[in-house]
Amino acid sequence: MGDCFQTIVDIDASPGEAEALGARVVAWLVAEQIVLAEQTYEMFGKPVYSPGPRWDDVTERRVPGGCDGLTAVTGPSVFWGSLGADASPVCPRCSSPATDAPWPEAVHTWQTAGAATLRCPTCGCPVPLPEWCWTDDSFAFAHLGFEIWNAARLRPGFVAEFGRVLGHRIRTVAGKL
Repeated sequence: MGDCFQTIVDIDASPGEAEALGARVVAWLVAEQIVLAEQTYEMFGKPVYSPGPRWDDVTERRVPGGCDGLTAVTGPSVFWGSLGADASPVCPRCSSPATDAPWPEAVHTWQTAGAATLRCPTCGCPVPLPEWCWTDDSFAFAHLGFEIWNAARLRPGFVAEFGRVLGHRIRTVAGKL
């Protein structure tokens, strides 16, 4: 069966503001009764917030138990969709696929330094990793993301409101383990 996940990624959050933005969004979710204020357990060292009384209002269908929870992930992260997906990076400047670019080195630099730029092999533009697009929204590079496990699909209006609360551009990735 496996576990399903959805991640709302803030691709504009800087390293210095990610923690505060994450806390602000969690406070908004608690105030809206979408998640509970109490952290029920930890997943990968991050606190998990259980679904609140209004959780079903933000999903496309009701699932018994709502979901396994929401966690705010901060720090230079690679947010990914389904493993094994045939996703291709797409240059945001020229819209060309960039499968020939040296991705492993750029990802390593991102994870160790918190910033990385990759030059598009087609147009030659240096592009920061968070700016790159991926077919099927399979990956996102950012300092802030909100992972939701085993929930029904989030309503598009809720995802848009999430972006308005953040005040930044967002990208969503989803998958199944």
